[in-house]
Amino acid sequence: MRYTQSPPLNDQYHEHDVDASDLDGERASSDRVRWLRPGTTHRSGDPFTSDRPSIPRRVFRALARFFFAALIGVGATLAWQSYGDEAEEMVRARAPSLGWLLPLSTTNPPALAVTSAEMQEQLKPMAIDLAIVRRSIEQFAANIDQLARKQEEMARNVATLQAAEQQLSQKVSLPPSRPVHVPPPKPPQPPEQ
Repeated sequence: MRYTQSPPLNDQYHEHDVDASDLDGERASSDRVRWLRPGTTHRSGDPFTSDRPSIPRRVFRALARFFFAALIGVGATLAWQSYGDEAEEMVRARAPSLGWLLPLSTTNPPALAVTSAEMQEQLKPMAIDLAIVRRSIEQFAANIDQLARKQEEMARNVATLQAAEQQLSQKVSLPPSRPVHVPPPKPPQPPEQ
């Protein structure tokens, strides 16, 4: 009983098919073993044929991808210009953590419109604080003027004391103008007995 063909071990998928012509004796090397997928055929030793598409087809695909990406970018830019304010408000409302990525708004949104009565109520505490600061500054200026006057008065008092000290030192250091009469000593008296 001789079989001409053996049945495959796995009918669904041949994981590794090896080309038998590449496994001949000395010519067998790991580079020459070809692993084939189901449904693919072994190409005869032509080194210039490959499964890759041709160069013009690859260039066309690359250009098509580039133009597709450019069209998406242009469309996104036009949409942002048309609906930018609304989109910014949506981003600020739904993802406040991403608000720092958005540019600062130069226009006030209509929701923040404030009436004059509300504005006066908001400004009233600031006006009171400003009046208190103004009064403090005026008191500080008055205290500085008062200190300046006291300093001038002290400078005059110091000058007067220095002049009086000089006059006293001159009077003490001058020799007396007339001679002082010193009485002669008395002779000693004998003691009485």
